[in-house]
Amino acid sequence: MIDLAKLRAVPPFAELSDERLQWLGDHLAEIHVKAGDVLRREGDTNPVFFVVLEGECQATKFSGAKQIPTNRFIAPSFFGGAALLAGTPAPGTVVAATPCHMALLPERAFKELLLSSEAFSRAIFRTSLDRLTTLEATVRNREKLAALGTLAAGLAHELNNPAAAVARTADCAVETLAMLNNAAVALSRSTIPPDAMSALDSLGASKGPAHGPAGDALQQSEAEDALLDWLAKFGIARPWLMAPSLARTGIRPADLEPLVTRLNEEQFAAGIQWLAATLELRSLVEETRRGAVRISEIVKAMKSYSYMDQAPQQAVDLHGGIEDTLTIMQHRLKHGVTVRREYDRSLPKLVVYGSELNQVWTNLIDNAIDAMEGKGEIVIRTGRDANDAVIEITDNGSGIAPEVMPHLFEPFFTTKPLGEGTGLGLDISYQTVVQRHSGEIRVDSRPGRTTFQVRLPLAPRGSVSK
Repeated sequence: MIDLAKLRAVPPFAELSDERLQWLGDHLAEIHVKAGDVLRREGDTNPVFFVVLEGECQATKFSGAKQIPTNRFIAPSFFGGAALLAGTPAPGTVVAATPCHMALLPERAFKELLLSSEAFSRAIFRTSLDRLTTLEATVRNREKLAALGTLAAGLAHELNNPAAAVARTADCAVETLAMLNNAAVALSRSTIPPDAMSALDSLGASKGPAHGPAGDALQQSEAEDALLDWLAKFGIARPWLMAPSLARTGIRPADLEPLVTRLNEEQFAAGIQWLAATLELRSLVEETRRGAVRISEIVKAMKSYSYMDQAPQQAVDLHGGIEDTLTIMQHRLKHGVTVRREYDRSLPKLVVYGSELNQVWTNLIDNAIDAMEGKGEIVIRTGRDANDAVIEITDNGSGIAPEVMPHLFEPFFTTKPLGEGTGLGLDISYQTVVQRHSGEIRVDSRPGRTTFQVRLPLAPRGSVSK
């Protein structure tokens, strides 16, 4: 038999009459659990109200792929009321942190007590609201941090490629400079005629890197082999070091034959060595420039994406924000996703919270990639409809099930496996578009085509919420 004095110490039962408290004791099932026992798992639909008479319990919730602590229930305490009130699965997992003495109240008795006692119902509703608000705020912050971490990891990956290329070409440039120095010494010793030197210089200046398709790699390799054999025939030392640089810029044996007849073997060898080293160094400098430009573009996009050092609300070009988002998400797009842009460039700038809208584009594009399992086409379309700017993001994934559609924008609702999504991405997007910008967000889906449409007023509809 449960000690009624312990029951009265639990806040919702404090104001119950002795008769009602006795009734409650008759309807409770008493249990003792060990530390580490799982009392309720996230997603469970077991309708029961838990009363902690002795001990302590720890509540956690999946956020991303991790479980994060959300609450502690230290006796005298209770949990489970919110799920019973809403008729929804358990919002989190609860584990006994210490040995616990507990009581369980079935759903039927819980609802009867809720209707018969105003004090009990008021305490349950107030506590449930406070706990859900705290839980939502905790997981929202965690979601934002997780999204930031994902973006940071993607940026690190994107920056690493051009940075590694710059470092690699810098190392190669040191070696090539040494080759160029040796070539200059050889040229000075060979007393090559000025007109032949001018011809070599003109040949290098007139040729540029070949920009053929990937399928031309075989042709390029054949050109290198042919040039290597030709150079070897004329006694050029280590022709395999020079043939790639010359062939890569489009130089063929026919371009060099006029020099063979005008120069002796020493002069020709020195000239070829100088020309190959010069072209290789020029190629390395260009590769370094491309890497540096790519790094600069990524950093610029990140600053623009986050509106670093700028006011939160300002006149924003929607297309610029979308392009910044695509740049930041390049690590997710480049493995099989194509993006088709259909922009109405006549759209004016909108006074919005730019960084928050960019998070909306991030969520919608990220969901589209997941829906297509990383391979497919995303169409981003902008336009004007009456007094609204309209932004549509369409994917050719499998679509959204009809029974899921009514719940898409509910907090914590997700169709992803447990641990792979918090169910807050679309909720955050909805709050940003509707609450922060007085806009609308709609969805239309069928197999092979899902479109999320965001409508933003071209002129403010009243004041934007703070």
